[in-house]
Amino acid sequence: MSKEILVIGGGPAGIEAAREAAKVGLRVTLVSAGPVGGRAGWHSLLPSKVWLAAAEEARQGGVASVAPGAILDRLGQVKQAWNKAQQASLDQLGVKVKQGTAVFNNAGEVQVLDGDGKVIEQFSGLPVIVAGGSVPVFPPALKPDGRRVIAPRLLSRLAKLPRSILVIGAGATGCEAAFLFNALGVSVTWIVDQYGILPRFAPGIGDALGEALADQGVAIVGGEMVADLQRGEEEITAVLHGGQSYSAEMAFVAIGRKPDLGSLNLGAAGIEVGKDGRIAVDEYGRTRNPLIYLIGDADGGVMTANKAQAQGRIAARHLAGMETAPFEANLVIQPVYTEPQVAQVGDVSGEVKLRVPFAQSLKSYLLPEGQGFLQLYYDEEDLSILGATAIGPHAADVLSSVLVAMKLGGTLDDLAQLYAAYPSLSELVFSAAREGGR
Repeated sequence: MSKEILVIGGGPAGIEAAREAAKVGLRVTLVSAGPVGGRAGWHSLLPSKVWLAAAEEARQGGVASVAPGAILDRLGQVKQAWNKAQQASLDQLGVKVKQGTAVFNNAGEVQVLDGDGKVIEQFSGLPVIVAGGSVPVFPPALKPDGRRVIAPRLLSRLAKLPRSILVIGAGATGCEAAFLFNALGVSVTWIVDQYGILPRFAPGIGDALGEALADQGVAIVGGEMVADLQRGEEEITAVLHGGQSYSAEMAFVAIGRKPDLGSLNLGAAGIEVGKDGRIAVDEYGRTRNPLIYLIGDADGGVMTANKAQAQGRIAARHLAGMETAPFEANLVIQPVYTEPQVAQVGDVSGEVKLRVPFAQSLKSYLLPEGQGFLQLYYDEEDLSILGATAIGPHAADVLSSVLVAMKLGGTLDDLAQLYAAYPSLSELVFSAAREGGR
């Protein structure tokens, strides 16, 4: 196995893969289209979380309005500090970072191009980890214009809040946007299609979140997809397939993402994209070409940073010949950073086995808003933990103990024996286990 590898992509997956590869003794070159951080760090995940933090502060503090300019200043500071820290961690490990666009010429050759398409470096015969990330999906009629129709990546330039906004999309990003703008004092009309809110989450979770946001003032409408966005002089009007229409000053569109594979020319390396837009990989991220791995959003699965990082570590260690457990898709916490927060992990497709309210923990009474519930799923025969969902404050943190229990093969009885710090929300998982343990 080569002692040198190439990592394509400077987002969370690529950075984690490069770091882990360097830690186990490989010489690593990371090719990034821009400064390290990727779209997550510069254009989508991090910017949205800074805005969400500002929204939550405003909401809890009872602030009637916020200054977008101050949020953008804060966003700029966090971006620079975080991505500088990421670059420093790579430098410390000896990872060489090359800025440019990577393109496969054939199965064993990758060229790096500058902005003018000129070849600035070429790599031959190296194993490659591809972490190309993803891009948003926009039907032509819903394509953002950067001014009155915006998308997550444009939050970095939102210098003025509208009086009203249409939020189109009810996945995690759409949920966060509906909460965000409402908390900032914007009149929100949230258009939810026929699949409902958080359709990939356990039944009932999306409805519970919708009820909570409706109580906060979000107007939830729809039941059909948006067919067109009519862009008038003063208003944006969303027209649904059934003919209903809703208008606001601006629109925010977040209806899905897809792997960003186009510029890589993977076909030249003998790797074909399937009809579903995905590339087949094994549990270590390896493609049909054993020297090319595909990880993170680029694999077309769940698109979260923690999943991408897990795959990055696994691919790097496997490529280096190190013993490593394969990637387990059910061991990924999927968070939604609204208030109340939502999170889920594991297999939640079966009948709900145990459910406890957040009010079962004293800590919930000490928080500004402590309502919510936890659902714990388990196998009735051996009591092994299958998964969990939660809606309430710090839901993603609450599920961390479930994640560990699932990885270690824990059962309800194992959890029932444990008592977390009192009072804390982490008590909820163990309390739920005691409701159903033997």
